[in-house]
Amino acid sequence: MRRQWLLICCMGVSMAHATDFPRGFFVEDLRQKPPVPAFYNLESHKLESFMFRQPYANFIDVTWDHEQGRVFFSARQTARDPYRVYLKSWPDGEEKVIYENPLGPFRFLLSPGGRELVLQVMGPSAWPILAVHDWENSKTTLLGQGFSPDWAPDGKSLLFLEIPGSLPSYLAEYRVATDTSTFILKEPVTEAVYADTSERIVLKTAKQSQACDEFQLWDRRRNSYVPFSISRGSKGAGHCTSQREINSFPGHQFLYFKESVTSTDLSEQTMVVTDADGGRLQILSREDWDPMATAVEATTLVIGEDPLYVMSADGSGGTAEVPQARFIRFKK
Repeated sequence: MRRQWLLICCMGVSMAHATDFPRGFFVEDLRQKPPVPAFYNLESHKLESFMFRQPYANFIDVTWDHEQGRVFFSARQTARDPYRVYLKSWPDGEEKVIYENPLGPFRFLLSPGGRELVLQVMGPSAWPILAVHDWENSKTTLLGQGFSPDWAPDGKSLLFLEIPGSLPSYLAEYRVATDTSTFILKEPVTEAVYADTSERIVLKTAKQSQACDEFQLWDRRRNSYVPFSISRGSKGAGHCTSQREINSFPGHQFLYFKESVTSTDLSEQTMVVTDADGGRLQILSREDWDPMATAVEATTLVIGEDPLYVMSADGSGGTAEVPQARFIRFKK
């Protein structure tokens, strides 16, 4: 699944505020055998054990909702059980099932308000099936075959690439208020995310990828397209770089993508972090970000693998090492 997916949590005290809950994210603690999910505290810069009331196997996603103080996680208890999404109040609340799917493993992405989950289910079809689940009302809306879902900053809409039967994919948008989805561009699209509002989308159409493999910023109100983030000197040299795997930080004030001189030679592929207008804040070499990079909160990026490194979006403040930890791995 292209889009990277991360972390959320529920209230231990009914009148608590977000400031009562620690900033952080979940990783896999390699100090434990076998490795188990643990919480990395961004305030103390320490890896903390996290207690589950029941035994679980095959964790997929563990998401921390700092604002509401609750943890959403997907797992199953035994190899014979279906995969479920659980809701747990911070730090040691009961673990309540809010969704289950017998078809197979799935990923989920929580909406900014914490009321909906977008699910990407790997069932018997050739492509994943997307659905939106309102867990408070136990209502699920099927979106069809697709991938790369992305919630708008205000949580009122969801962007995704829909596959109507077979490739190519087309850009579609789900509206929470009407519980409906519709195509918003007639031509095929290969990648897309919201910028800082739902009216601005960073995307690459199939036509654009053939002409110049770089992202564009689409202003929906004006129906205008401009280059999103161009490498200095690339246009003057008459050469386009290859830009892939666009992602946003939570809150959508920052974005990041991978860039290489060509689409075939990825040995020198860099990671570019930008603001919402495409202004370049920092460029990370492959040896720095490889094998993974994930934005875990509005201004925080985590890169590497055992050890992981934490840094700010603009690179200020240096990096903090998270030893003996890695991103949570799904094991079938």
